[in-house]
Order: sequence, then structure tokens, then C-alpha cells
Amino acid sequence: MEKYDVIIIGGGPNGLVAGAYLAKAGQKVLILEKRYEVGGGLATEDVFGGYPANTHALYMMMTDYAPPYQDLELESSYGLKHIYPPLQFAMPTQDGRCLCLYSDVEKTCKSIAQFSQKDAEAYREMARKYENYVDSFLAPSTYVQPKSTIEQAIYLDRTPLGREITELTPKSPLQQVTDLFEDRYVRALVLHNVCMWGLDPEVEGVGYLVPLYLNRMTNYRICTRGSHTLAQALIKVMLENGGMQQTMQQLKRIIIKDGTAVGVEREDGTVFEATKAVISTLDQEQTFLKLVGPQYLDEDFVEAIKIWRWEHWSLMGIHCVFDEPPKFTAASSDAEIDKALIYVLGYESPEDVVNEYKGIGEGRIGDGFYCSFPSVIDPLQSHHGKTIGSIYKMAPFDIQGNSDNWYSYKFKEEQANRLLAKLGEYAPNITPETIRNVYVSTPVDIQNKFADMVRGSIKQGEYHPLQMGYMRPNEHCSAHRSPIKNLYMGGSCTYPGGTVLLGAGYLAAEAVCEDLDIRKWWPEPNTVTAAREKGLI
Repeated sequence: MEKYDVIIIGGGPNGLVAGAYLAKAGQKVLILEKRYEVGGGLATEDVFGGYPANTHALYMMMTDYAPPYQDLELESSYGLKHIYPPLQFAMPTQDGRCLCLYSDVEKTCKSIAQFSQKDAEAYREMARKYENYVDSFLAPSTYVQPKSTIEQAIYLDRTPLGREITELTPKSPLQQVTDLFEDRYVRALVLHNVCMWGLDPEVEGVGYLVPLYLNRMTNYRICTRGSHTLAQALIKVMLENGGMQQTMQQLKRIIIKDGTAVGVEREDGTVFEATKAVISTLDQEQTFLKLVGPQYLDEDFVEAIKIWRWEHWSLMGIHCVFDEPPKFTAASSDAEIDKALIYVLGYESPEDVVNEYKGIGEGRIGDGFYCSFPSVIDPLQSHHGKTIGSIYKMAPFDIQGNSDNWYSYKFKEEQANRLLAKLGEYAPNITPETIRNVYVSTPVDIQNKFADMVRGSIKQGEYHPLQMGYMRPNEHCSAHRSPIKNLYMGGSCTYPGGTVLLGAGYLAAEAVCEDLDIRKWWPEPNTVTAAREKGLI
């Protein structure tokens, strides 16, 4: 029997973060991963034979706030580098114009003014206000253990800023965007960007996320050489501090003795003993109902797990090798448009965004999408002078009630051809003759590839008022602890959620250190300290 201090189930971003922190804290750590390599959604894969493609995560949302980047010295000591393109979003319109969102607020306002001077002024004010929201509360609260809904409300009610955020919470993304802007194109782009991570345009009760997403939509970074370089940097930290990893691991159960998690057993009977803790980054259903077993849990807890809601949408990716970069018609008046990080195509009004989301719920695939060509921004992601690009598309797991449709080569080919033809309408040099290779990643592929993404659920569960904050995944597992002693939760089904925030793994490591009297070597982030001093958290 092999003995470790801490065993981590799942080697995705959160598992690697938890492993790196705990290994650096002097713990003997083992990460067990089902796939051939660790990294999870940080997947840069050779799906074309020599050409790298970011088949899952590409955009890093919280690089400027997430503590692991500084605490673990990922950039200064482990070779991780990011690119922050000045033009973040470009949305060409059918009438030949192009709406652009820049990291520079004034350049964005100038672009918006071509559509609406009033909206340009509204954007300037929104950018100032929401940056303050993010700096003061939304970002720091992402990296501290969640408070109960009532307790957090009390904290927020202490300050004018907190009360402003509270007032936004009941409002849907659509309502907030409609309140802010008047032009249909501006509304379409902004609403798409708020909802591109799966937030229902009409859902109420999570309106506090809207300022965060509106601020982040001009703060995305990408990793040079591909997203997997973030995983590689985290692996280096863990290994250099004595941690270990084993891949191709099929687990049978989490071993429970006298109500305490003491290890894990593989399908072949191999046992790994955990003398201090087990951290699961899988969803709560797999963790508790499959690996632990209902016999160790009370009925209320089991019922709380069973009512969990998965996202009713997933992600379809069309990854391509092109002979040359796309040349957008809109760039004829501004060459910088060909250097955007993200292009949003096929939406002409907020109704287009709303209707597409409704269609997904009915098992239909819409016409709009967003796409990116990382090799244009980062030549290190190119190969033999070719351009690597991807179309990302929200799509249902079940097509008209049947997920088996995704196994049809003909169906996938039809979807790829349809959306590539749409891209060609905006960039005429993208034709069948200039497309060298196509690889389609479907919602079913995501479920089959990543054990924690049931039904292609890239965030391990819907962003819904009853599944956020202290209720993610439920009140029994808040603060990354669980009803089983020494069993901790650190995946995207826990606070603060998914999209490579690195928060769940960070907070799981913190919980283990606090409970087991392990020296917490890292300092509290300055942003968190400032928020505490303001009485917001």
C-alpha cells in the first residue's frame, strides 16, 4: 500500500493548483488522473498531425487577479507567458461596419460612437463603475471561502458599493444590458459576451455576475504556445516540491473508515492511503454517490445531490488549419480588425442571442458563434506558416432529444461546413480551398474525454441562483469541506465555479491547511485584505 499525506482525484486546473500549494506546504501529494495526461480543460492537442489546437479552454479570464499566478511564480519562475491583445472583441455586421471592444476604454468608446454616441458615453461610465466593483469586491470575493447568502447580504449592505451590487442581483443579463445601452448591435455584442460562458440571458438572481463579465470581456489573455502551458507550469511547481502524479487511473471508491476518508482504491484493487486528506475535483454526484456510496451519507445530503442541475448547453468546437489568416471585409477600413482576439459573428440584435439560447433548450443549433485565431496573435502556435483557428459554439447535448446524433460523421461535417461558410461571409478568403484540415469537438466528446463534465457540462453544473455562492454545490459542502471527515471538494461544482478561475483548487488547499494545522505559506492577496478593510467580505 502506498501512503501519501493528500490524494487529489482529478488532474485538471483545480487539482493541479491544490496539488502545487499543498506540495509546497511540505505535504506528500499524489494526483490521480483518468486521462493519459493531466491538465483537464487546459488542452492543447495535436489533432491534425503536427498542428496544435486549443480544443477546450483558450481564454484566461482572471490572470490579473487569481493568486496562483503570483504565489506559485508561474510567470516569473516557470516559463508561463500570456498575451493580452489590445483588440479583444470584433463584431462585423451585415451592413459592413464593425463594433470593436478594446482594452483601452477610449478606443472602445470611439468604436461604439459609430453606432450610438449615447452608448459610448454609457460604456465609459459603466467601465469606470464596474472596474471598481471588480477591484473592490467581485474579484477578491472569488478567492475567499463563500459566506452564507444572509451573511454576505449583511456585509454588502454596509457600504454604498455593496448595496449597488445587491440591487443588480435580481436583474437578468438581458435587463441589465437593455438598461445600459440603446443600440441593437451594442446590445447584441455585450449580451453575447455576458452569456458566452453559459449564463441564460433571461435568468434572474445572478445579476451580480454581469458586472464581472462586462469588466472581464476586455481583460482576456491567452497563454503563449497554447493553454496547456498553464498546466505544465503547475505540474512543474508540484513536482519540484515533491508531489507526484499518476495518469490512466480508473478509480473504484474512496475508502471510508469510521466516517473518515482514508484513501482511494483503483478498479484493479490497488489502494493508495491518504493519511491526512482526500480532495475530489469531480462533481458531487460522482464523488459521493459513486466513489463514496450513499450508505455513508444521510438522506438529506443525497437528495441535495440528486437535484443538481447540469447546464442545458455545452460547447461545440470546430478547429481548423487554414492556408492563411482570415481577412475580414470589415478590416478594409481598419487593418487592426484582423488582429482581434475574438470575433463574434451572426448576431444582429439581442433577440438573436436570446432566441439562440432558447433554441438550445429545444435541442437546436443556431447560426451565431464566436471564433479565434490564436496563431495570428501568437506565432508560436503556428506551424509551417499555417493559421490555426477555432470556432466555438454553444450547442445542446441532446439534438432533438438524442445525443447519438453527435456520433454521426455526416452530422458533424454538416455543422462544420455550415459555420465555416458563415465565417466565409465575413472573411471571403476562407473557402473550402483554403481550409486544410478540420477537427470537430462535440458535447459528447467533452463528456467522454473529461470525467467531471457530465453531459458536456463545462462548469460542472448550471449557473443558477440556487447553485451559486454558498449553495455551490449545496450548503452541506460549502467552504470546500464535506460531511465526510477529511474529504474535501475542489472542482468547478464548488465555489467559485468554472472557466479556469483556479479558485476552487486554491480554496480547497486553504481548507485542508486550516483544518489539519498545516502551515499556510502563502499570504492573503492584497485585494482580499483591502476588501476586508472596506467591510465587504
